[in-house]
Amino acid sequence: MRVLLLSPLFTKSYWSFDKAIELIGCKVAQPPMGLITVAAILPQTWEFRLVDRNVSLETDADWEWADVVIVSGMIVQKPDLLHLIGEGKRRGKLVAVGGPYVTSIAEEAQEAGVDFLILDEGEITLPRFVEALALGETSGVFRAHGERADVTKTPIPRYDLPKNLGNRAPSLQDGFFLFAFGGSKGASMY
Repeated sequence: MRVLLLSPLFTKSYWSFDKAIELIGCKVAQPPMGLITVAAILPQTWEFRLVDRNVSLETDADWEWADVVIVSGMIVQKPDLLHLIGEGKRRGKLVAVGGPYVTSIAEEAQEAGVDFLILDEGEITLPRFVEALALGETSGVFRAHGERADVTKTPIPRYDLPKNLGNRAPSLQDGFFLFAFGGSKGASMY
């Protein structure tokens, strides 16, 4: 299975860190942590390409290569996330979407034509998505129904995937995660 992981564009907001990253000469504050964690949870026999659209755009070759497109984002990424669903469908791809935005407001992604909604805790719902694909299903909604993930068992994110970030993300240098401007899993760093 070939999976194209797409991180949508940020609109100008607190989460875009546009002034901070401009000041230090970077494109993004950190790699798309959700997507590189998703890649770690999915079967490692699968092939992955990651494109953070805040750094560079995907190519036609990326779209042609992919069997499945997975998009994840926050509400500040909504316009581009919905655009990517439409683009994936226009190109005849299976499109799966997860992350905090669609977990909170799934209807807009459904109206945009998404095939799979992977909601709540990915550690719980991604294996169900994998099982559905193995059974040949072409759509589905996967929820954790209150089940909480044991994050001590979450695999280490695939830090090898954000190749297009290079030294343009202050939190990722030479493949090592140095620091972040924000928390993950909804946790505040303050």
